[in-house]
Parts: sequence; structure tokens; C-alpha cells
Amino acid sequence: MALLEDLGGYLDTNSALVTLGTNLFYGLMPETVANCVTLYESGGAPPLFTQGTVNLPVMERPQLQMLVRNAVYATGRSTAEELYRILTAITNQTVNGNHYLRVEAISVPSLIERDANKRAVFSCNFDVLRTLP
Repeated sequence: MALLEDLGGYLDTNSALVTLGTNLFYGLMPETVANCVTLYESGGAPPLFTQGTVNLPVMERPQLQMLVRNAVYATGRSTAEELYRILTAITNQTVNGNHYLRVEAISVPSLIERDANKRAVFSCNFDVLRTLP
């Protein structure tokens, strides 16, 4: 299932701050784009099983990391906070044909570094719970 495409597409549709391929990327933060958002998949928790499902999981629990980089600290922080609110509002919703029970922040957006070009980089992590078809 395409976690990055689902939630990245959701941000692209529901926020005027990001546009896929322009300042929203998956899995790699390009050095040439000063102000951008990148989504990364990370481990998460084991899938959930129920009785009678023939050894197939019924729910997945991946994690998502969002990094926001901006040359202006205040703009980076406000971008991270708006996207954080959009993602955490996903509850019992179908996104791109996949059913998401919850996207829950496990941290608030916070500054993690200034890169080699002195641009502020903010991070926020999410637990995701989605059903499997």
C-alpha cells in the first residue's frame, strides 16, 4: 500500500502550501529546493491480526516522518504546524481508496537542525492505523 502517495496526495489536495514535485517530495529531500516538505516511511508497529483471517493481517501500523525545511524559521514552523493539523485530522477516512482509521502525531513539529545552508529543518512523526483490503 502506498502510504507516502496517499498522505502526500492528501496534503497536496488539502493545503495551498505544498505541491507534489515542486515543494513536496517522497523519500528524498532535494538540496536544490530551499523550502520544501519531504515525507518518509518508517518502521511502525507490527500489523494486527484477527481470528479467522487465514494468517493475513487486517490492519497495518506504519509510521510517517515529515520534514519541513525553510530558509525562514517562522515560515518553516508555521508550515510544519499547518501540515501537522491537516494530517492529525484524518480519522476514519478513505484516502486514495485506502481506509485510514487514524493518523496520530507522536510528536509536535520541532526544530531538529539547521542544514549546511543555515535553513531550518523541522520534524514531526506520526503513527498511522489503516485497514487492509
